[in-house]
Amino acid sequence: MLCGMRVHKDLIVFREEHLKSEQGRLSQTKNEKWKKLKTDIEKNGIINPLICTEKDGKYRLCMGMRRFIAGTMLGIEEYEIEIVPDEEVKTLMDATAKYQTKHKDGTEIAI
Repeated sequence: MLCGMRVHKDLIVFREEHLKSEQGRLSQTKNEKWKKLKTDIEKNGIINPLICTEKDGKYRLCMGMRRFIAGTMLGIEEYEIEIVPDEEVKTLMDATAKYQTKHKDGTEIAI
């Protein structure tokens, strides 16, 4: 079951250890896909919510790390998130991997 809401960036924490450091986060910004994603967010905002689990009033980021990093670098303070139970994260990741998301004008969303 998904539960959507908007939260401040300071309440979102990384699930993966390597992303907890500034160097780890910057490592996500070194390729062509990153440039396309950043440009897409500058033009259209963040279209899809971040997928998180909740624990102790914080939201562990499960899907959307690069969107979150790009948004933070662009000055976005609040994010739309969907909260899922821990046991549903893998199933959700597998299910969403097969979908291609497009903008309203038909162009592909940078992912």
